[in-house]
Amino acid sequence: MKKEFHPGKPPCTVENIDIVSVIRNKDYRHSYKNGRGKHGFVYVLHGRMRDDFIGEREKEIELSAGDLVFIPKGCAYFGNYLEDGTEIRIIQFDLASGTLPPYLSEPTKIELPDAGECMGAFFDTAPTSEQSAFYYLACIYDLLRRLDALYSRLPAKYARIKRALTYIAEHPQENLSVSYYARLSNMSEVGFRRLFREYTGKSPIDYRNALRLESARVRLQSGEYNVSEAAESVGFSNLSFFIRLYKKQYGHTPKKE
Repeated sequence: MKKEFHPGKPPCTVENIDIVSVIRNKDYRHSYKNGRGKHGFVYVLHGRMRDDFIGEREKEIELSAGDLVFIPKGCAYFGNYLEDGTEIRIIQFDLASGTLPPYLSEPTKIELPDAGECMGAFFDTAPTSEQSAFYYLACIYDLLRRLDALYSRLPAKYARIKRALTYIAEHPQENLSVSYYARLSNMSEVGFRRLFREYTGKSPIDYRNALRLESARVRLQSGEYNVSEAAESVGFSNLSFFIRLYKKQYGHTPKKE
């Protein structure tokens, strides 16, 4: 019997990959006070370092050999090397389309058992110039695939919001209240808002708007929708509000797509 499988669309696609290896001595500091220019995975091969995030994402992450951290584009922070000869490996990229999954919405220390193997694939093999673009894309999609397998199950702590997450993903154009999503989850609105933000890094409405904006971007890039049609089709009734959010998320107005 022939089996068929029709995979769904991935949440994002990647472009503009950079790989960087750095060795620094103790007390060397670097700064992204205006925000990181690309999304980045940072892996500590030897030594120790600490990143201090500022602004809305204020937190401290200390890393030792074997640790992997993900830092989203736009994060502002300062880094400090804590041992001589600390060596790190960095994979940087932009999104060509889509949005990162919720577990990569904030600076996150990732407990991936084979992190060294995944990061080593970028550095320990030297593809030919003809192969390099495809090779590095394959490496980063493999890393994202492993993370998806690791995080695909909601931790028990967040299982209560699964119905709301699924409903928002399937019906982002519906202008429903947060209290409706809270009822789906059998939670109080206050408790739901807190747990939702803790898991996604966004409020329920901001999360829904991000999904809407991505759908609008796909429509605009198809050439079949003008700005007002794209906005209305994904659930935005206020065009100026749509344009403002669009520019904030993508760095340019929808007319430039």
